[in-house]
Amino acid sequence: MSQLDASRGESGLLGLLVMKASPAEYEELLLRTRLAGAPADVVRKTETSVEMALQIDNRLRLLDRRRVELGELVDAVEDFGEQQALGPLLRTLARRARRLTHSDAAYVTLCDEQGGAAVAASDGAISALAAEIRLPAGRGMAGDAVAHRAAVWTADYLRDTGVTRSEELDGMVVAEGISALLAVPLRTAERVLGVLFVAERAAHDFTPDEVARATALADHAATVVERTRALEETRIRLAFVAGLQDRLRAEIRTEREAADCGRQMIESALAGGDAQELVTTAAKALAGAVVLRDGDDAVVAQYGDLTDVSAEEAEEVAGAVLEARTENRGVHLPSGVSALPVRAGGEDLGALVLRGRRIRDDVDLRLLRHAASAAAIHALSARGAGRTRRVGDEALDALLSGAPCGEPPAVRQPATPLGLDLARPHVVVVVRIETGQRGRITMWAAAHAARTGGMKVVRDSHLVLLLPGDEPGPVTRTVAAELGRALGRPVKAGGAAVSGGSDGVPRAHQEAVRCLEALTALGGEGVAATARELGFVGMLLGDNRDVGGFLDATLGPVLAYDAERSTDLEGTLAAYFAVGGSPTYAAEALQVHPNTVVRRLERVSQLLGPDWQKAGASLQIQLALQLRRVRDSLEAGDPAPAAAAS
Repeated sequence: MSQLDASRGESGLLGLLVMKASPAEYEELLLRTRLAGAPADVVRKTETSVEMALQIDNRLRLLDRRRVELGELVDAVEDFGEQQALGPLLRTLARRARRLTHSDAAYVTLCDEQGGAAVAASDGAISALAAEIRLPAGRGMAGDAVAHRAAVWTADYLRDTGVTRSEELDGMVVAEGISALLAVPLRTAERVLGVLFVAERAAHDFTPDEVARATALADHAATVVERTRALEETRIRLAFVAGLQDRLRAEIRTEREAADCGRQMIESALAGGDAQELVTTAAKALAGAVVLRDGDDAVVAQYGDLTDVSAEEAEEVAGAVLEARTENRGVHLPSGVSALPVRAGGEDLGALVLRGRRIRDDVDLRLLRHAASAAAIHALSARGAGRTRRVGDEALDALLSGAPCGEPPAVRQPATPLGLDLARPHVVVVVRIETGQRGRITMWAAAHAARTGGMKVVRDSHLVLLLPGDEPGPVTRTVAAELGRALGRPVKAGGAAVSGGSDGVPRAHQEAVRCLEALTALGGEGVAATARELGFVGMLLGDNRDVGGFLDATLGPVLAYDAERSTDLEGTLAAYFAVGGSPTYAAEALQVHPNTVVRRLERVSQLLGPDWQKAGASLQIQLALQLRRVRDSLEAGDPAPAAAAS
């Protein structure tokens, strides 16, 4: 007897149900009944019983499957609850959705503030595009699921003409090889947080049961997602508040330290501490190099590495100091240079310079201001130097007015810091003061005069400087260049050498003024010169009309060569210019061979330089030749010869 016969003998169809027999076993039971020759009514009853048993078996199998699926759903909800961060939670949701629906892939998108959705997690994806896709608001299946707050699906996405399309989702479907697609909203009572996609790579008609399971999973997950996002936002806010508290505590601590440091510097200054102590304290507190300059722009004290300062950096610092003092405000450059004016009661006392560190916040600025206040207290003790500067200005003004050499005291006592020994070479430099530039020019002049050991005074809309120097030209050009850089525009300057002690100062001043007026009339920007450098124009401007000096400057090397070698280069030049610059005609006039004239002119080029035949130099030489003939004729008592045309 077979097992089926035994089972049938024991319990019949009930035994098959208990054993969860397959449909084939029920069919075998019915077949055996028919083959056994059972009456027709028995066969019919058996067929009815088998049909009912199969229905009961299907119902039991469905209940088992739903029990398993319900267990999966419960496990998924428990798994969601264990996640503390949004990223792991979304990845768990994608994995659980794929497992619960037995699908090929699952994707989770979250809505942003603009209403669009971006893929935040996936499971079963095969392309990198899935992680980068962003679905626009209100478009495609995701837009439909969000708008209707209900699931939408298709058995074959690419062939289904009734599905709402979007280019972005189309691209992901093609890249992932997807056919069937189910979109379920992650919804709460108030809003839709995103969309859960379940995908099959073969055509598949999603059953209502599959849609229900995916919807139930999405609804449970939406609540956890909302809670997790709220917790993450709370944690971020708490971290921000904690960080803000830490920063505020650090700022309060830093401000207290800055205030204590500033109070110490001011108390030290009031107690008579030296400037070096102040500068050292400020430099250590600000972590940079600090320099204190007085009203004459001289360095009073410094701390820090200042040995690698280039010429460009030094010029930048000088410009910042000048701007800070003239405009009475702090100047902070991108290069890390800061300059603060040192003032007391409106009186300019110098500047405090920080180099090598940018001012980062108000605390640094307050600390630097504390240091400037302490520096002002130090500088007040040097008011005597300011009085000496004013006496020096009055002394120069008196000299320009023709005061006796014994007055004023600043000139009579060369041992004083601003005293002058006019027995040594000096230069007068004059610069015209333009409208609105008086303050900056005066401050720069005071610093320059103090640095070079000279004097300055503003007189008749001109800045007048009396400076030590052997050569008036270089001194004048230096003044024009440095003042031009400080003002940010070209500057004209006229200069003249002082001769004859204090009595020569007014004459040099007048000559420098006339030279400046000549430069203005001649035009050009940023030019500086002396009357001597202007050639015959300068000779006409000069008070002493130094014809001999002009001749020496123009023809000196040629005259000396003729005197030493008994040659006649001077005569050759005169003949050359007289015939319009032709060596051939000059040779005929001199009755020599043309090659002789050419060699003599080559010698002239060696003596006067290769540019002597250019227009300006040629005019100077011709004028010098004419003046020499006139002077020689007057000394010999003969009438002056007529000037040859050239």
